[in-house]
Amino acid sequence: MFAVVVIVVLLAVLLAPSWVVLYFRWTTLVPAIEAAWRVWIAQVMASIMLTVLADRLGLMNPAGYALAICLLVGLAGALSPIKNG
Repeated sequence: MFAVVVIVVLLAVLLAPSWVVLYFRWTTLVPAIEAAWRVWIAQVMASIMLTVLADRLGLMNPAGYALAICLLVGLAGALSPIKNG
């Protein structure tokens, strides 16, 4: 159960910055989700790959680098141009 909570928190940290940008850019939910679902998939894949790479490199603080990777990938996803269509 603890792992599920951690995964949900990391997903929230990962997707929150782009969600905030979408909230201020679009007024309705459906166009925002239609515009961002590819970016969200790319964010999840990039954060998984970077976390596995950091683990393979032998970094010592798994919780720290996982949180940092999710936060930085989330910010990069928020700054990416999301176009509708």
